[in-house]
Parts: sequence; C-alpha cells; structure tokens
Amino acid sequence: MKRTIVAIVASLFLAAVTCSQAFSATVSHKVKSGDNLYTIAKKYQVPVSKLKDLNSLKSNKLKLGQTLVVKKTTPPAPTEKKQPEIVATPTESDGEFIEYRTKRRDTLDKIAQKFNIDKEDILESNRITGRRLPRVVLIPKITETQEEEEIVTLSTTSTTKSLKSWRSNDEKYMLVKVAKSFVGAPYQYGGETVRGLDCSAFVKKIYEIFDVQLPRSAREQFGVGNRVSKEELSVGDLVFFRTKRSAGYPTHVGIYIGDGNFIHSSSGHNRLGVKIDALSSDFYSRTYMGATRVKKSPDDSAENTKNPEKVSTNS
Repeated sequence: MKRTIVAIVASLFLAAVTCSQAFSATVSHKVKSGDNLYTIAKKYQVPVSKLKDLNSLKSNKLKLGQTLVVKKTTPPAPTEKKQPEIVATPTESDGEFIEYRTKRRDTLDKIAQKFNIDKEDILESNRITGRRLPRVVLIPKITETQEEEEIVTLSTTSTTKSLKSWRSNDEKYMLVKVAKSFVGAPYQYGGETVRGLDCSAFVKKIYEIFDVQLPRSAREQFGVGNRVSKEELSVGDLVFFRTKRSAGYPTHVGIYIGDGNFIHSSSGHNRLGVKIDALSSDFYSRTYMGATRVKKSPDDSAENTKNPEKVSTNS
C-alpha cells in the first residue's frame, strides 16, 4: 500500500515539474556587437515582426547586453510525454530585407545606387563601421505606401508652441560658436559623448548648454518648437532631413548657422563626424524635410507681452 502511495506521489510530482517547464519554456538571446533584429530573427527561425511583438519593440534599434525573448513554446497535449528539443537553425529572409552577396569591386556607394537606397540605411542595418564590407549585406526593403502615409502625416502636422526667448541676438551666435568648437568630433551611431556623437545627440547637447531640453531622436525633435519655412530660417533653427528612403520621417538633424549652412554630426561614409554643410548641396537639398524653431528672437517679446496667454516655458 505504501509503495503504491509513494509511486502516485512521485508521478504527480514529475507531471507537475514537466507541466511547469512546458509553460515557462522560452528561448532568449543577449544582444552582442554586430547583432541586429534581422540576424537574430534569422538565427532563431522567427519573423522580425514576431520578434518585435514578443519584446514590445517599436523600432529596430537594439542595445548591447539587451536580452530578447526570441521564442516561446506552447504547452504539450495531455497525452504527450516528451517535449521536442528547441533547435536554433538559420532560416531565409522574412521579407523585410534582401540578402546581397558582395562582389570584389563593390563599394557602399555602388550598392546603394544599385538598390536605389541611401547608404546610411545600409550602414545601420548591417552595423558597418569601417570601409570593408561583409560578405553578405542586408538591404532593407522599402514599403512605398507606408512611407507616403508617414510623410503626409508629418508634412501636415503643425505646431504652435510658445518658446523661450534668446537673451539677445548675440546669444544665438554664441550657440554657433559653441557648436563649431565640436567640428571634427567623431560620429558614432547611438553615441552621446565627445568621443562619438550621432546627429540628434549633438543637437541635444548643444541646446542643453542654452537651457533647452530636447528629446533624444531626430524624429522626436521634429515635433518640438514651431515649424518654419526654408525661406524663414534663422540662426539656431533645427533643420531636418529624410536620409533613409525606407523611413517616412526625419532621420537626420542639424543646426542652421546662417548663410545657407548648417552644422551637424554626419554619418556619411566619407568625413564622418561634426562638420558644416550647405543646405543647397545636392544630397541635403534633395532630402530636406523641414525646420523647427526652439527658441524665439528677443524681438518677439513685445508680441508675447500683448498676448500673455501664449507664454509658457518649453521643456
């Protein structure tokens, strides 16, 4: 009798353990250097879209050391006694990228031209940091319908926010002087220090010195301040560009410094880092999306005194 009871208890315990393991079984991946959503999805045989859903990701950006859930197993049927082993095997593209096998004389510019895509898009998708190209380059596909919808939404959105004033017109030119002192600082995607800055981090850092707190990304910064036309540009205005054809929103930002020029941290394949370029140049005139003003001229103070309901402090 005792043996029967012990056998029943043991079998119930084993069943409980097996059931618990089945319900909690997941596969995770720790993000390391060189990883991106596509390579992780390919390794674990899941679509990029599902990988995003499992981890509630709204963008394709990942952080080093970030732990991602890449697969969840479903509990077995009551009659099953053994769980199949989860094997991480490569799979084909899920449709978001094209795999391009590089040739001997290929360059980043040639590949970008071949697929009618901006090279910054290729750099970000593959985390290419030097001049040497990997054997297989991932080319992000462009969804034209989604792209057009996002551009229309951004172009029709207007802002009428009250802004802080420059203490004087001289302060605007002091900002330009400070920004120019960063010329030559290296570009680094996701970087936030003078050892390496991306475009939005550079703009954010400069404006922090002048008592304006901006969001981290170019896309978010486009929603701050008041929209101004290209003809109305003033020193200190933020200028935005859509440098990636696969995106329907601004992906690059700089600070207008007058005379048709702007200063920015460039991710271009040549001359990476903080530099000055002309808005009229072929690339930037073609990719220009708009401008916003985050600090108003001191000459506008009188108008705000007449309309005190418009005055507020911007964050």
